[in-house]
Amino acid sequence: MQRAVRLRDGTCRAPGCGRRARACDLDHSVAWEDGGTTDVGNLACLCRHHHRMKHLPGWNLDLGPGGVLDWTTPDGKLHRIEPDPAPF
Repeated sequence: MQRAVRLRDGTCRAPGCGRRARACDLDHSVAWEDGGTTDVGNLACLCRHHHRMKHLPGWNLDLGPGGVLDWTTPDGKLHRIEPDPAPF
């Protein structure tokens, strides 16, 4: 499962971040304690900085079909991030 998520994502999925997926945390979009599952459809690669940032007030992250991430910033801006698969 880790390999599948890292290959799909390629890099940290935060806007403008290029840290390679192998150096990132696998983050639950819907937290496990909130009923989120540990599967490819609920996991995304985030570097430690962006993993922590998403938990700050005002940030929202939604993981959609195919691994598309929608980030909403505290000022209400939406950033849609498509997966950038890692090269083989």
